[in-house]
Amino acid sequence: MKVSKIIIEKILNDNNFSIELAKRLGNQQQSVLGLARRNSRNLTLWEAVLFYKEQGFTEEEIFCDSKAETLNSMSEE
Repeated sequence: MKVSKIIIEKILNDNNFSIELAKRLGNQQQSVLGLARRNSRNLTLWEAVLFYKEQGFTEEEIFCDSKAETLNSMSEE
């Protein structure tokens, strides 16, 4: 399971969000940005999910359905 495009975009475009997430994960901000670019499974770690929820995201907004997202990506091309 991976995080949704909503979370990826938030990490990549919101400086404060990515800095705070990096602190929570014990990483540098650049590392977290790299995780987001690759949509790494590390973004689904418990500490990260707790942070997303504290920021007001629901589980439905945090996680994506891999099959549905793959189909959407293919249709956008």
